[in-house]
Amino acid sequence: MANGQRVPGKWSALFRFEWVKMAGRRISWVPFFTIAIVAALIVIVFYKSEFKFQREMFKSFKLTFKNKDEFANGYFMAVHSFNGLFQFLIPIFISVASGIMLGGEAEQGTLRACLIRPVSRSRLLLSKFAVLWTYSMVISVFTVVLLTLLGVANFGTGTFYTLNLFFNNGIEGIAVIPAEEMPMRIVLAGAIAACGLTVLASLALLISSLVESAAMAYVITLAVYFVFFILRAFPFLEWLHPYLFVTHMYRWQQCFATEIKVGDIFVSLVHQAGYIVAFLTAAVLLFKERDIKS
Repeated sequence: MANGQRVPGKWSALFRFEWVKMAGRRISWVPFFTIAIVAALIVIVFYKSEFKFQREMFKSFKLTFKNKDEFANGYFMAVHSFNGLFQFLIPIFISVASGIMLGGEAEQGTLRACLIRPVSRSRLLLSKFAVLWTYSMVISVFTVVLLTLLGVANFGTGTFYTLNLFFNNGIEGIAVIPAEEMPMRIVLAGAIAACGLTVLASLALLISSLVESAAMAYVITLAVYFVFFILRAFPFLEWLHPYLFVTHMYRWQQCFATEIKVGDIFVSLVHQAGYIVAFLTAAVLLFKERDIKS
């Protein structure tokens, strides 16, 4: 684009054009290497941990395990790893990628060059969103597949046991899921988590359409995300939780309750669709009025 490359006008060609640009950035590949390193470290830590806290907690619910091998299988490792990655690490990657899509190109001067070509601003922004959605799906699939394969390869399969307090399924009790159900639940959780990341990507695009640099875009996005994350941690704000987009981003956790709460998941998916439409609509309207000076 900056070298006189023609910007295509058709949706499919525009998507390919934006995807090639993203794939050509080295920073776009950092998440995959980082997740691979983190996954390897998790395996090492898992080998060394005895999970005494979990065993004591299980005992309080009249479920006694003599050692970790009776419950700490590959599914246990993978699912508990999802929590940290999908709540903290992956949102950072998505925010950075989203910030670069508009704020970064505006900062480098390539965005103005792109808009000189016969392509509407709304089509350009929506094509960038489509690329971010695909990118979110790819990262989610990579994370889920890698952790599940590493977990099963190193620790085998078996019945999944967990404390509900770890997965927002309630403040008390335990979840027990048969081994044969776990592959389906893991796939479903990964798909719902990817949808949640798409909400964050649309918010990041909205913010990126207002600022002049990539750094400012993803710093503001992460600030908003973590403020909402913190608000959700306060029990006295339970009345507010259903209105926070992060609440619905984490609905994938419900896949690891003993009984899947299909109604809650459906409601969250509807909320996620609403947030995406609202954020993208605002982003398109603001981006159309933006004066691209560089």
